[in-house]
Amino acid sequence: MKKPLLVRRLGLAGLLGLGLLSSCTQNLFVTKQPLPAPTTLAVGSDYQYRIRKDDKISLTVFDHEELSIGSVYSHYSVNENEGKWELVDAAGNLNVAKIGDYHVEGLTLPEAEQQLEKQLGKWIVNPQITLKVLNKEVTVLGEVNLPGNARLDKDHNTLVQVLGKAGDFGVYADKRRVKLVRQVGATTQATELDLTKLSFFEQSNILVLPGDVVYVPSKNGKQFDRKAPSILGVASIVSAIFIIIRYVHP
Repeated sequence: MKKPLLVRRLGLAGLLGLGLLSSCTQNLFVTKQPLPAPTTLAVGSDYQYRIRKDDKISLTVFDHEELSIGSVYSHYSVNENEGKWELVDAAGNLNVAKIGDYHVEGLTLPEAEQQLEKQLGKWIVNPQITLKVLNKEVTVLGEVNLPGNARLDKDHNTLVQVLGKAGDFGVYADKRRVKLVRQVGATTQATELDLTKLSFFEQSNILVLPGDVVYVPSKNGKQFDRKAPSILGVASIVSAIFIIIRYVHP
């Protein structure tokens, strides 16, 4: 005797749900091709940050508060243009009092300070300018205790320091497949690091730059541990359905 259509559909739905819960979702950071060695993203000890479009810049002209935008000396100027900072626009320009728009994209902070001091010297004697980029950040995702954006206050930030800002590794962190992703011009470059094979000294000398993404993947066992209660629950429902089917239609 054939089982009623509704009962058969319930059994099929239960099996389908069990299959879906036991499958793993594809991770955006999973790559099919081997990633290049970490040396491809190595930077020299003389690295200096270069100003980018959309950077938020505070500009302090010593002893000329009326020309300053924000402050690097723990107080704010009365000139709160765009809040406490000036944005580098889409053309790479920074708007500076008396000077107007000045192209700063691609310059290091010392280079930009020197050029702006030369320009501002047409109006005031021996100007002293200090620039600071307020939005230098790195993104840390995955199995860390504090995922998200971490602010960088200096040019040289090591992987160990960045992971420290993210609260260190989580319980399920796979330290063998940590990925570092970096935008270089119009291209995106990535490398994979096995931190179990790197000494602390080597880890300390891997520099992470503003705009980088550090991704710490999960160990394979995490998916099963997280889904086990749901799988067991669905399995119980499926078992109950088949018991009812056998009882109603022996």
